[in-house]
Amino acid sequence: MNLTQDEEKALNGEEGEAVATAYQILTAIGKLTDADRLIPIAHAHVSGASYMTIGESGLQFLESFSSTARTKVFTTVNPCSIDLQTFQQYHIPTDYVNKQLQIVNSYRRIGVTESFTCTPYEGFDLPDKGSHVSWSESSAAIYANSMLGLRTNRESGLSALASAVTGKTAYSGLHLDENRRPKLVVRVQGRHVGTMDYSLLGYFAGKLTDQTLGFSGIDHISKEEAKSLSAGIGTVGASGMFVLVKQVNNAEVIDYTSIERDALLSEFEETTEGDAIVFGCPQMLTEEVKKLAAAIGKKKFRRRCIIFCSRRVYDEALARGDVNKIKNAGGEFLRDSCADFTPVLRELNTESIVTDTCKAVHYIKRVHGIKVSLKSTEEILKEYLQ
Repeated sequence: MNLTQDEEKALNGEEGEAVATAYQILTAIGKLTDADRLIPIAHAHVSGASYMTIGESGLQFLESFSSTARTKVFTTVNPCSIDLQTFQQYHIPTDYVNKQLQIVNSYRRIGVTESFTCTPYEGFDLPDKGSHVSWSESSAAIYANSMLGLRTNRESGLSALASAVTGKTAYSGLHLDENRRPKLVVRVQGRHVGTMDYSLLGYFAGKLTDQTLGFSGIDHISKEEAKSLSAGIGTVGASGMFVLVKQVNNAEVIDYTSIERDALLSEFEETTEGDAIVFGCPQMLTEEVKKLAAAIGKKKFRRRCIIFCSRRVYDEALARGDVNKIKNAGGEFLRDSCADFTPVLRELNTESIVTDTCKAVHYIKRVHGIKVSLKSTEEILKEYLQ
């Protein structure tokens, strides 16, 4: 790799130990990915904010790193594991809460914007199309490449953090034009609508390649559907981008029909009923909260329903009156936190959950040992509202 004089100096410690560590991480990645240089980025999104995922070793690293590290570009952060404003309402051990708050404080010292969201494209000003960024949340990175025209690899928590404090990333992978063209196309047949359908499609396609995916047969995809498609891909595979194509040229083609969809859906049927409902994996977008409030009307949930969203989406929904509508129906909101990695799910004392995305099913049953049923948003509302 070719480093500039300033980069060499920073690597050798002239900007402090934290920055030197960050450059060590980036140069190691650059060598592994055949990058010839580092390039500037316009935005970073870091993960590793949940104590449930990074544990004691991650906490200690952040404590040390944050003593001197400071961001050089605008940086958002993934969800932590608790709602920072309402965690007292839940029976979470004090020691756990204190360690989670230590992580939050470390990111605060570094200068990270306290977004605590896995959808950093919602509610924040983003760089122009074509800009290079460094995003570590898999579904967000895929969405950024595919829907926003940004350029990022699927970064790890450490590599995105290194980019945040250096303002640089390795010039490789999806930063290069030649890697953003699909060599495999999934030919989608039939009508697919809503978060569950696109989540299933992503879960199917994500296993097929670690390169850019193409999809044919899709004329239009909404923001919410693209979010679910990205999450499905990211849950089971290493691909970092998808492209909607009208013509298939020089690419392998694999069909996705109702047969593949129904076979995959049957794999998620661990239970027919859910003792609790979980929405928001990835976190719900503004439009999704709007639609949920409108669909509820004056009905009530007959099961406990927890909605995960960012604090920005929550504040907007509160101003519109949607939060009160949903709370009046028995819904609970958890901000700042992740549906998959939160101790709150363990506090529900439930044996089964119903949700509308494959990502939630995939992680909830593995992390918490809870049976999960996958149904469309419409099916859930029809069955669990009265």
